[in-house]
Amino acid sequence: MLKHSGALLLIFISLSVFGQQKIDNVRTENHVYIKGTKIYLIPPKGFTVGQNFLGLQQNESGSSIMLLDIPGPYSETSAGLNAENLLGSGVEVSNIEQLTFNGLPAMLITGKQHAYGNSYTKYILVFGDESETIMINGVSPESMKKIGAKIKESMLSAVYDAGMKLDPFAALDYTIDVSETKLKFAGSMSNSLIFTVDGKIPTASKDKTNLIVTKSFNTVTPEDKKLFCINRIKKTPVDIQNIEYVNEITVDGINGYEIYAKAKSKNAEETENIYQVILFSDNLYYILISTTNDETVQSVEEAKNAIHTFKRK
Repeated sequence: MLKHSGALLLIFISLSVFGQQKIDNVRTENHVYIKGTKIYLIPPKGFTVGQNFLGLQQNESGSSIMLLDIPGPYSETSAGLNAENLLGSGVEVSNIEQLTFNGLPAMLITGKQHAYGNSYTKYILVFGDESETIMINGVSPESMKKIGAKIKESMLSAVYDAGMKLDPFAALDYTIDVSETKLKFAGSMSNSLIFTVDGKIPTASKDKTNLIVTKSFNTVTPEDKKLFCINRIKKTPVDIQNIEYVNEITVDGINGYEIYAKAKSKNAEETENIYQVILFSDNLYYILISTTNDETVQSVEEAKNAIHTFKRK
């Protein structure tokens, strides 16, 4: 689940390459710090702080600028960007530019995406070094060309403070305690926390046990929440062999469902045990999911115990 070019990067691509452009930005009084990131932007007029994600949004138009910090080298991330993955997620790319952005290698991807019966213009700015990759994702209705242009302008105004020290837990509205497990904090991305046995992404340990905790940034109101949870676990990048049980659960006063399933790795015959909890709150949901190649019950039980410490701030 933690391979950079796999499930985490299904929304990015590379197609044709254009002449390389060099962009060097200097922070000005018009730049606004995006809480929880290392980025300053000049926001488009009428945009406010993202309600459920790191970035900016405009409610009236349904437009947004979302920031994602991937704890992996740009060289690996950019190598995994391909047209097939993006097209598979419903995005059609019109062009891609290779940039030098504030002294770093970068890509600016332009495309179109269909969602909820509407068409959206999509801009993706990707840059970084050998320690981390920054992705800025801008979306606006395709019919609103002026807003799309302002979003692109804002994205290209970014100033990246590589030396900034972040508290990965400060921007989140929840906490979780893994101190009684073998898991260690490995990294954070947007509204997500990632834990592995050795605290690395991807893990170098033979024990592939991990735990990912994240909060949705789109509102969801499924009529059948149980079915929603079952469909969600089927989207994990493994071959689900059997769902052992589906139970109602309550954690921190939030209702949801827990699911335990047996699976096989798609790249090997290794057995995977998956424990997933989805908690529904205020038309959003929290998903806590652990996968492990440990065939004993210990790793799953540890994940369960950690998940039961989940609390909203």
